Amino acid sequence: MLKAFGLAIFAAMVGMGCGWFVHTSNFNVESEFGPFKPGDREVSERIESVKREIPPDQLPKLEVVGGEQFDFGVMEPGAEGKHSFVVRNVGKGPLELEVAGSTCKCTVGSLKKSTLEPGEQTEIDLTWVTKSTGEEFGQSAILKTNDPTRGELNLVIRGRVISSMTMVPRTFSFGEVESGETIVLESVVYSFSKTPIVAVRQSFSDPDVTGRSTFSVEEISVDSTGNQELKSATQAFKVRIEIMPGLRQGPLRDNFEFGFAPKSAVGADGNFDEDVLFKFYAETSGRIVGAITLLENRRVFNGESGYYYTIGEVEPKSETPYRANIMLRGPKRNSIKLSIGDVQPKGILRAELGEPLGRSTTVVVPLTLSIDPAAEPIDRMGRGNEDYGTVSIETDDPTMSPLLLKVRFQVPKR
Repeated sequence: MLKAFGLAIFAAMVGMGCGWFVHTSNFNVESEFGPFKPGDREVSERIESVKREIPPDQLPKLEVVGGEQFDFGVMEPGAEGKHSFVVRNVGKGPLELEVAGSTCKCTVGSLKKSTLEPGEQTEIDLTWVTKSTGEEFGQSAILKTNDPTRGELNLVIRGRVISSMTMVPRTFSFGEVESGETIVLESVVYSFSKTPIVAVRQSFSDPDVTGRSTFSVEEISVDSTGNQELKSATQAFKVRIEIMPGLRQGPLRDNFEFGFAPKSAVGADGNFDEDVLFKFYAETSGRIVGAITLLENRRVFNGESGYYYTIGEVEPKSETPYRANIMLRGPKRNSIKLSIGDVQPKGILRAELGEPLGRSTTVVVPLTLSIDPAAEPIDRMGRGNEDYGTVSIETDDPTMSPLLLKVRFQVPKR
């Protein structure tokens, strides 16, 4: 009886020590337990005293068969999951178990046996509902024991929460591409729907990007993708997109739209009712770079969203010209013909090109900007939004992207 009491005290002390270690590891603060602190000589001596009083052949030892973490792979949002952890006593004394609740929203089932003799095992069931704002999902439950080395045990469930569709890679990111090159995008779209679907329509949010794109969608077997994390998918579609040259120079941020419908709702001729059309979206990003660039100076800079020219506040009735230089590079630098395309706001912001100046490896074309001296007060400084003036600089080569210059200016009240 005395030995059992000593064992309980020892397990409690070790458990509190483990709790202190976890607490200080996570929060980097010193913890106190009642009238003593971890590390006190008195506590260490009491634990060592108890250990000397308990023969090794009376100590229990906990083992979780299959590990203390369970990865459920992929589940849909709102789905319910269940897993049984198997706990075994591989020690020499009786193993006491107690469910101490959970640190999560999962439900911990009752133990079938709370005391395990040496060699015995039992199960503890965990159920959960995949409510998560992101794809990564992880929760845990706490099991207390009288194992001197494992006073408290965390049983962890983890996995990914994915809606009926996902894509690998999850986004189309192509980095930097020359304006005269074709952009090639490839990915695999996975469906977890129990209802067979058919890919019926693909596009981008920007009509110009869609108009330059050709789409190829091929249904393939899920096993052929080799993706073990998504092996529970019911269908997989290999997507290949080719975007022809001619997109405007600068950053490209757009949404790819993967339209699909239930297979049973699509006729043999491919026709379907628009009411059964669903869409899956994937972000597309990259940057179009090319032979046309602007030389940076104190007014011109190349930002994440393209080129900016800052004029600032314009003196009323002033016809001050503001200058920049366009640089042409590459094998076509001497044959490219530049022109001013759309300018906004019309009639207020003006842009003119000068004569090309040839150099050994580049050609420089002067650009002059000005504001109509009779312009009414207007603010196009882009304060917190996309309200800029814009100048489109185009070429006579259809494979080269035009360059869009954003102009910050303000005409104050007179």
